[in-house]
Order: sequence, then C-alpha cells, then structure tokens
Amino acid sequence: MLELFKNAGPVAWPLGLCSVIAVAIVLERIYTLWQLKGLEDRAFMILQLALEKGDDAMLRDPQIAAAPVTQVINSLSEMRGASIASLQEAANIALSLQRLRLRRYLGTLATIGSTAPFVGLFGTVIGIMLAFHGMADGAATPDSARLMKGISEALSATALGLLVAVPAVIAYNYFVGRVQLMLLQVHGHVARLAPLLHAEARERQRQEA
Repeated sequence: MLELFKNAGPVAWPLGLCSVIAVAIVLERIYTLWQLKGLEDRAFMILQLALEKGDDAMLRDPQIAAAPVTQVINSLSEMRGASIASLQEAANIALSLQRLRLRRYLGTLATIGSTAPFVGLFGTVIGIMLAFHGMADGAATPDSARLMKGISEALSATALGLLVAVPAVIAYNYFVGRVQLMLLQVHGHVARLAPLLHAEARERQRQEA
C-alpha cells in the first residue's frame, strides 16, 4: 500500500485521507455498536422491572441511560395518560431518532466507498495524460522513462482507489446489517414495554381518582 501511495501521484493524498477517515469510522462504530448491544439487553430487563414496580428512579438509572430502549421509553414516559395512537406516534419518532444515532457516520463511509474509485480513475487519467505528453515531447525518440512513469502512476492510482473503496463498501454493508438487527431488537423491546407503561399510567389515574 505504501508503494501504491508513493506511485499514485497527486490523488494519493485525498485517497490516503479517505482511508484514514474510513478506518476511524470503522473503529468507532465497532466500539459503539458493541457497547450499545450489551447495554440494550441489560436496559430492557431493568426497565421491565421498573415498570412492573412503578419505580421512576429505575427508569432514569444513569447506567442504562445510553441504551436505545431507555431513550425511547423515557420519551414515552413523559406522555403518561396519552392515547395509544399518540404513544405509537411518539414511539415511531423516538425509534427514528435511534436509527439515525445507530447509523451515525455510515453515510460518510458509503460516500468514501463510492467516490474513491472515481478519485483513482481521475489519477489514472492524469497518469495516462503524462505518458502521452512524454511521447509527444520526444516524437522521434520517445522518452521511455517518462512513458513508464506515467503508466505506473495511472495503474497505481486505480489500484489505490480500489484498495480504499472495497473495504469501505464491505464495512458499510456489515454495519448496515448490524444496525438493522439492533433496530429490530429495540423495536421488540419497545413493543413489550409500551403496554406496561400504558398500564402503569392507567393504574396511577385510577389511584388518583
């Protein structure tokens, strides 16, 4: 990769920057999604117990505050007494916000995966232009060194662009799958907790009456 970077010409720097950003996003998403996955399961059990007991303090336990299901349920708990339709609409909005949170930076990763080959292609065009320019300068006796240098730069730019793009696309598809699985899990947790929240609200209204 270092040899490709050295030989790819001016497009090596933007491609190198893209590769650094892609690696940073991959590492950040691996850590964040792995952490949230473990927290989600624990938060669901704590929230279920809290709603069954009617314990508001457990609902706002700071140790599970970052879990997606906690943030959804906390937003719904502020609407105690609302109709089922209102709670469903609020749940959909809260789940959409969690979808955006889980997919954070994935758009950038997809952009890198889709544009890196074109950046490499641009470097290829530049390399070929340099090669033909070298042939034109010495029409009678072409400068083989300049010709080979241009061709080498063109091929290196293409290879570097693909080397950056392919792992980025693979990582993007992997994370999209992980996010979809996590969202299904969060949907399931919210579907099981929302009736408890509604039942708790009705019980409080009955006691107050």
